[in-house]
Amino acid sequence: MAIATIVATTLQGMGMNQPPPPPPHAPNGTKFHYESLIKNQVPTFDGNPDPEVGQNWFKNVETQLRLLEIPEEHKVDVVTPFLEDKARKWWETVSPTMTAAGPITWQQFRGAFLNKYFPPEIKLQKLSEFENFVQTPEMSVMEYTSKFNSLGTYVPTIMTDETLKIHRFKKGLSSQIQSALAVYQPTSFFDLMGAAIRA
Repeated sequence: MAIATIVATTLQGMGMNQPPPPPPHAPNGTKFHYESLIKNQVPTFDGNPDPEVGQNWFKNVETQLRLLEIPEEHKVDVVTPFLEDKARKWWETVSPTMTAAGPITWQQFRGAFLNKYFPPEIKLQKLSEFENFVQTPEMSVMEYTSKFNSLGTYVPTIMTDETLKIHRFKKGLSSQIQSALAVYQPTSFFDLMGAAIRA
């Protein structure tokens, strides 16, 4: 009995002196990051000419890249497989000319994509729409708010400033609602929106 105890103790001691196994190597290559985007159900983009579709797709992709903490050097390689049909053909055409100076950076891809699917003239058009946007007689406050926020994505300087946002929102409301809110001092944008709905 004593011998068995000694043997067991000795074996335990030998086991304790052994170094722990190395931790498993965390995968961090292109394939791993690409599969992460698939798991997060990132949609594909087929080259839809509607500028809002292209911009919304790109915003979705950039959000996923940030949340998944995908390194800069992998971004282009893991995103371009999500281009399909006309978008894939476009990329196959422009990418060879971009690789002449070395690997394509994310900023280069970003610039090329937005220039193709959300060109400057479209951005200027959206800015003009926002500046001239008002609530029409058949438009509810909720519909007005939805369109206001949608167009507002093109004017971040206004939408991120609560005072400017409130001023622009109030300015576009129907004259009847503006009259009802003439002396009202909102404490926030949501406060103003609620008052407009009640009015």
